[in-house]
Amino acid sequence: MSDRKQKVKEMAVASLKQSRQELRDRRRDVQRKTGRENVAKLCLAAVLVAGGVIGFSFLSQQPLYVRGTILGVPLLLSGLIVLFWCDASPSLIRYIKDSVVEIKKVVWPPKNEAWRNTFFVLVFTAVLTLFLWLVDSFLVWLFTQST
Repeated sequence: MSDRKQKVKEMAVASLKQSRQELRDRRRDVQRKTGRENVAKLCLAAVLVAGGVIGFSFLSQQPLYVRGTILGVPLLLSGLIVLFWCDASPSLIRYIKDSVVEIKKVVWPPKNEAWRNTFFVLVFTAVLTLFLWLVDSFLVWLFTQST
């Protein structure tokens, strides 16, 4: 009886492994299919954006509201495609929400410290620019003297 129970148990485990493998195979097939569909949808969105930009630049003689419409409508449509038609939209929305949360966590410096740091960067950039100009001028002088 225990030998029979062992065989039944082995058959059940084998059946479970097979069904798991079948589920994995089906999931992989669905992911391949949706992956291709997502690529096609994203390519459509990219073509819309590129068409809008090209139309905006080629119609430079048209009024600005016409050019803005030619650029804005494809941008709006491509945004809707990405947000509502693609399978990647939930992860994109989650990423945007997480980014907003992280930005809210940033501790911004006080105004006077920000101005002081800005002034320091500008002075340092000016000093470094002057130094590089002097080195460049010296090297130009050196090589023009030797010829």
